[in-house]
Amino acid sequence: MGYQALYRTRRPQRFEDIVGQAHVRTTLQNALQSGHVAHAYLFTGPRGTGKTSAAKVLSKAVNCLSPDGVEPCNQCQACRTIMDGSNVDVEEIDAASNRGVDEIRTLREKVNYAPTSLQRKVYIIDEVHMLTSEAFNALLKTLEEPPQHALFVLATTEPHKIPGTIASRCQRFDFRRIEPSAMVERMHSIASEEGWEVSEEALWQLADIADGGLRDALSLLEQCVAYGQAHVDANVVAMVVGGIQPAKKMSLLKCLHEGQLLEVMDTLGEFYEAGKDAARIVADILKALRDVLIAKLTVEQGQQLPPTFLPYEPLAAAVRTEWVLNALSKLNDAYTGLRFAEQPRLLLETAFLDIAREQLMPKVSVAPVKTMDAVKKTNEAAIQARASSVGAAGAGSAERKVSTSAPSDVPAHRSARAPMGTKNRKQEVLDQLHQAADLGTLQRIQAQWESLLTEVRQRRIQTHAWLMYGQPVLATTTQVVFVFASKIHRDAVMKPDERSTIEAALEEVLGQPMSILALLQVDWDDWSTSSASATSTSLEDRHGGEEWIHAVETLFGKDLVEYSSEE
Repeated sequence: MGYQALYRTRRPQRFEDIVGQAHVRTTLQNALQSGHVAHAYLFTGPRGTGKTSAAKVLSKAVNCLSPDGVEPCNQCQACRTIMDGSNVDVEEIDAASNRGVDEIRTLREKVNYAPTSLQRKVYIIDEVHMLTSEAFNALLKTLEEPPQHALFVLATTEPHKIPGTIASRCQRFDFRRIEPSAMVERMHSIASEEGWEVSEEALWQLADIADGGLRDALSLLEQCVAYGQAHVDANVVAMVVGGIQPAKKMSLLKCLHEGQLLEVMDTLGEFYEAGKDAARIVADILKALRDVLIAKLTVEQGQQLPPTFLPYEPLAAAVRTEWVLNALSKLNDAYTGLRFAEQPRLLLETAFLDIAREQLMPKVSVAPVKTMDAVKKTNEAAIQARASSVGAAGAGSAERKVSTSAPSDVPAHRSARAPMGTKNRKQEVLDQLHQAADLGTLQRIQAQWESLLTEVRQRRIQTHAWLMYGQPVLATTTQVVFVFASKIHRDAVMKPDERSTIEAALEEVLGQPMSILALLQVDWDDWSTSSASATSTSLEDRHGGEEWIHAVETLFGKDLVEYSSEE
């Protein structure tokens, strides 16, 4: 016989050889031991996880002439003929190319005949979901009441396409994606037996690329061995699969973190000259950033890093968690956009430069987020201070006059920028919103603030990261004003995507459509100070204290105002 692929020569021949499917192996062994083997099984799961291999081992186990407990001996005539595919009583059917009703009718005719050399006839139907509706209907009666000597094993990667009438006649086994550690152990065992030199890092890379499919991992291993002439390391794996070599990957990550824009462009240019695919570049860097994040979190928790994460430890100690999360978000968006981009290279370079550019931006210190209780206490203190100052001014009627200078508690730079008696556009908008203010709506938003943040996070994680630094301070029945200590957060929230996400979440939580306005904390403080001072002065001159008190209650809410009198 000519050369056979590695995944064929290393196919499991006993139940104990099936990797990563302990629940399937144990159940089938117990059924064989008790003599309760069903007449039909449905094996489902991702490709390369052992569905067809388990079916062939089962076909040998029910027909073995000298079994080793419940394991086939692989030495008797029945086992050997099943293994080499020459036994007519074990038939493997590809439903993708034999999907019509005529093929199933032929099977129905043959299944009634007794086996020629085995105890049971076994029909393994691979990719059974490809059968037509008529073919499924033709198979139904036979599958429901087959002859005593017949055993059906249906295998599929798409169980949702199997009619319920078929699935209900079978015992279903869900094959899982094989864990990377199990695949690494299996490949290491094969490499040792074959005399190949394969590094631990290369084995983990192959297991990661295979994504739970051992057959894919063995195929890649065989390909890497052919390229590296029995010497396989991480660089060989990168060359074979079209990925980025580890040294180049680390160099690009350092350039991104240090904000070296020209070096980032040069590195991406080298990748393109080497024939790397844009989607593959983004996928490799996404995986590397994820490893950096895991390494950082692991070290911060005081735990020991696995060997495969050790190369990322120096970079993990230097980067900020927020930077890594932001880079992951932007590259994930770029990865999605590459499917529709007419110029993938331009999109790729833009995404990477945007990540590197952040390191060149000036760092802005952001005030910690205040809770609603802290906000109320701050407002109460400010109201009492303003009320006391106005009350002191009212004690001497001879000194009553309109103040044209900034209050003593306002910093000089703020008074110079927004003097009393002049209003900029923001103050005019706030005046209009204040006239239509609805205290009930504001209280509802404050009471459901955590629910609003949760709803925003479910819709868009990045928007939640911006909004959590804000706080609601004013609301009408159709609008709400948020204030932010940082200009970066204020500008981000007002972008179309972020704004629409927040407004949709508000409508979901409050049950009514709302639009938002984001302001800086200093602008809100300016307006609050000038509005309160102007209102108190004018009302005191014209109507006395009662209307001034009413205005303060309207502006800040009656539940936030406290009164005190001194004899």
